[in-house]
Amino acid sequence: MGKQIAEDLDRIFKQILHIGGLVEEAVDGSLAALLDGDVDAARAVIEGDTAIDDLELQVEQSCLDVLALRQPVAIDLRLVTAIMKINSDLERIGDLAVNIAERSEVLAAVESLPFRPDVSRMAAVTKQMVRKGLDALVRRDTALALRVWQMDVEPDSLYREVIGEAAAFMQQNPSRIGDTLHLLGALRMLERIADHATNIAEDVIFMVEGKIVRHRLAGMAHGQEPEGGEKPPGAGD
Repeated sequence: MGKQIAEDLDRIFKQILHIGGLVEEAVDGSLAALLDGDVDAARAVIEGDTAIDDLELQVEQSCLDVLALRQPVAIDLRLVTAIMKINSDLERIGDLAVNIAERSEVLAAVESLPFRPDVSRMAAVTKQMVRKGLDALVRRDTALALRVWQMDVEPDSLYREVIGEAAAFMQQNPSRIGDTLHLLGALRMLERIADHATNIAEDVIFMVEGKIVRHRLAGMAHGQEPEGGEKPPGAGD
């Protein structure tokens, strides 16, 4: 049984990494569409979503089969549980990338909006979060996962700044309200991608250390001691 479950888990882990690669490509393509008006990139993201959806279902079924047939315990059970959650987050990132691509197709056909520096920065940070979250998964690196969580502050802040700028812009340019709302919708999807990257980071910490850190990382990120004197993820013994 030990060898069988090891082989099953290795196969599932490779599947989730494959999905991660496709999702990262989708994010890259959606951002090329948003920042550069690349309609071909937008189309590729939209058309590629079916493959991500199909693989997500395959991974879910593989995990359910392992749970039913192998009855994993301890770290094996944590791995299966974490992969099921990461699988769902990756699929959602893929869907959000499609949403950005669809809005980018509309924006590509109109005059550029004056928010490029903030949008470019938000896109760059979110893209880094997705990449580092997947790197943390590949390497099972909890210290890197914690850094991904800490990065989520910046996309949130930039999104709020753009909303303020957009509100003022729409007051002065009522004819561009529809275009601006499309951009804000795309940025909202981008912010949610960052949130899902954060979820992946939290699940990596659970997978490796067995710690459920949702709602508890804020104090750790600012150097505060968690309740009970527990060490932050990746701090060692």
